Amino acid sequence: MLDPKEYDPEELRTLAGAASPTADPADEDERWAKPADFLGQAEASVMAAQLGDVYYLQAAQGGAERPYLPSLPAAAPGARLALDWLEFLVAVGGHDRAEEALHYYQRVQWIGPDAVQTLTELLPGLSAGGNDQLAPSHHRTSLLFVARLAALR
Repeated sequence: MLDPKEYDPEELRTLAGAASPTADPADEDERWAKPADFLGQAEASVMAAQLGDVYYLQAAQGGAERPYLPSLPAAAPGARLALDWLEFLVAVGGHDRAEEALHYYQRVQWIGPDAVQTLTELLPGLSAGGNDQLAPSHHRTSLLFVARLAALR
């Protein structure tokens, strides 16, 4: 079995991309990127991957017309994916903000009225979640859910 204690911490940090190439190696505090810097880089990487997924899904559909998701797919994987999306929205913003987000997505023509109605009817059955404002990153994640659901139609 591998023992993490046997690894050189410098090597692990370098492999993880946390090394700061401009810092003085003698100053341990400045040598490695701060956790917030490293997490910012990771978040940017995830966002780029999500955007790439959306483009791939659009290409698989032969382009996209608005609304991207007029109604939910009837297949079981679509229902599970829709619930995952709603659970994500409720976990961040709670029921009220999740419903507001769905109506916003309808206004910007990501989803159609039938999809909004079906999703809104499912909201009360979900456990209460957070009470945070939805950030742009949450909306990007929602667009990825919309694209995946649209690909299942």
